Amino acid sequence: MDINYTVNKGKVFSKKGIPLLPRWFTDDLVAIQIDEYGIKEMQYFNPKTKGTPRTFVADMWGGLKFLLDDNGNKYMLDFFDVTLMPYGFLAKFRYEDTEFIFEERIINNSVYISVKSNSKIEKILKLSVEFYDAFSLQTHENGDYRYKSTYKREWDSWTMENDILYISFCEGGGYTYTAIGANKKCEYIKRKKGYVKNILNYNISEEITTIVIAFDYDKSRVFNKCKKTIDECSEFICEQNKRYDNVIKKAPVLKSKYEDLNNFVALAPLYMESLKVPTYEGAVKAKTEYYWVWGWDSMSSPFAYNYWGDTEFVGKILKLYQETADAEKSFAHLFNRDMTHKLTSVVSAQGFYISLLYSYFINGGDISPYYNFAKKIFSYFQKNEVKNLGLCENESLIPDFLEMVLETGNDISCFNNSTLYCAVRALEKMAKAKNDDETFKITHDFAKRTRENFDKILYDEESGFYFSSADSITLKARNVHNATSIKWDNRFCEELAGQHFKEALDYFENKFICRAGIRTFSTDDIAYDADANQGHCWWPAHSEFYTRMINRANRTDLIEQFIGWISNWTKMLMCPEGISCYINSEKPFLDYWTSNPGTWQGYSIRAWYEAVIHSIVGVDFDMNGLKFYPYSGEEMSILGLYYNNKILDIHMKGSGRNIEYIEVNGERYYGNITELPAEKLKCKNEIIVMRTN
Repeated sequence: MDINYTVNKGKVFSKKGIPLLPRWFTDDLVAIQIDEYGIKEMQYFNPKTKGTPRTFVADMWGGLKFLLDDNGNKYMLDFFDVTLMPYGFLAKFRYEDTEFIFEERIINNSVYISVKSNSKIEKILKLSVEFYDAFSLQTHENGDYRYKSTYKREWDSWTMENDILYISFCEGGGYTYTAIGANKKCEYIKRKKGYVKNILNYNISEEITTIVIAFDYDKSRVFNKCKKTIDECSEFICEQNKRYDNVIKKAPVLKSKYEDLNNFVALAPLYMESLKVPTYEGAVKAKTEYYWVWGWDSMSSPFAYNYWGDTEFVGKILKLYQETADAEKSFAHLFNRDMTHKLTSVVSAQGFYISLLYSYFINGGDISPYYNFAKKIFSYFQKNEVKNLGLCENESLIPDFLEMVLETGNDISCFNNSTLYCAVRALEKMAKAKNDDETFKITHDFAKRTRENFDKILYDEESGFYFSSADSITLKARNVHNATSIKWDNRFCEELAGQHFKEALDYFENKFICRAGIRTFSTDDIAYDADANQGHCWWPAHSEFYTRMINRANRTDLIEQFIGWISNWTKMLMCPEGISCYINSEKPFLDYWTSNPGTWQGYSIRAWYEAVIHSIVGVDFDMNGLKFYPYSGEEMSILGLYYNNKILDIHMKGSGRNIEYIEVNGERYYGNITELPAEKLKCKNEIIVMRTN
């Protein structure tokens, strides 16, 4: 693995070449994958169609290539001085004595490419843009092995009209149009012998060359978009730069001896920004490519948004899911691309919304517009409660194939009910703050019932760990254990599971932990590797229960190992959805689905980010202020962390499980105190936590 780059404030710089190809870029409704030749795949999340967003995919002939043409002789673009961002890259290449600047990025739901030289060129040099007709993705039913779809896809032919080359296909109820245009005339060559090849040649010897590949659902719209993007590219670029510069400006900075962990904290807010869908305010794509907008992918690990100063966006997520909710079934688990429901969330898992609202609440958000909706979600919990146990009936949110974990449809899921408990306690706190006595009482009583019965039904005394589920009729537990049984959504989870931290950590070490990460199932469990990937993978979205345990146990060895896992993936400039643990190796293994090169998964980003703040730095927040979790780890600082419209520079000094003193803006508080009340904080704060044994 060639690591030839540096990271500065979330921007990636490489002196030679684009690092770690192939890799993905995305912004709004477009995603592209690049390789050393050019664009390997293009995706457009067309709101008017169903089926796959994959429009063009490289086959044995490759994808869309960018080559330099000197009188018929072709040369690859050998990039140097590369700046990499989530939406594209800026680089230089040299030919003979001439240096060129090359830029490729996604703007205005189009792919923008520009080339300009640093001096006048006497000879005619061309940028050759080349691709075969086979680059256009068919569906499996039409003979294309690259994708199987229930929707038939019918392509037209590439056609040149008014200096724009365009094509369209019909799939899933509508059309997708692609148009390629430029700010200058091009020479279009179509070679028809053998496999059909398209070549667009642009003279780059004079002026800047701007090429745009636009996508839309209508011919006139795609032509207008192509021309508008060419004509107004400076404005679109300026707007995009401003958006990402604002993220960079706000992003906290981790200072530790772990360079790759520092880089992860710098990169995470930028790559989460790229997953936002500005076309639909509050929408977040699940990951860089292919996946669309999912409910818990957007909402889980919600505190991370606030920590890098994006609390306003949390409000937009809350608004989107409330406004698009089904009147009877509540909010979406998965949206269609027009933001109608494809799947509606199961009742127990709707607690994610309430925990998201709680994160908004303790960070200064006005919860009034969403509070009644949260109460409505709680009413679903009440209707779904099993035998007055404070536990709800529903199939587990994971894995996809529930027969793996012996579920039948009559299920009390450990995962779902741990999420539910976090939500009920969060609503209880918000009800108390709003003087809503009725809601406070019923949530308080519900949470009490959950605490009283959770262990009785779902805890396995013999193994010291939790069963995955129990039968909702007989209350008999199923003999399946998985690492995702406890979903840590907020600090209230410790009330539910904290009493078993020691036994649960022992079980993790003996059954789940391997060199590659945290297996979902142990190798001797009936569910291990029982499907394509979920049975042998680690899902980073479930990291925090484990990291909270290793922090409390003062297991610096396991914390260092966890840092190493994050670091390995950060070195590869990606954050996977799932990590294959089938091969027991410390070297990351790419399975090209859950861990596809160059992709970033939203809920994995946020889960790891929260794990870093809460369990590696060792600080957490609630409505009353800060709570510190010291352990015998390395000194480190987190600078510019956001909490309730306040900015915190936190320095964890010394080492040990106790606190000698906390210094806040020059004032010291002695004794082994672990909490800092919110009233001690100003707008900008310097906090030193001196740890001792």
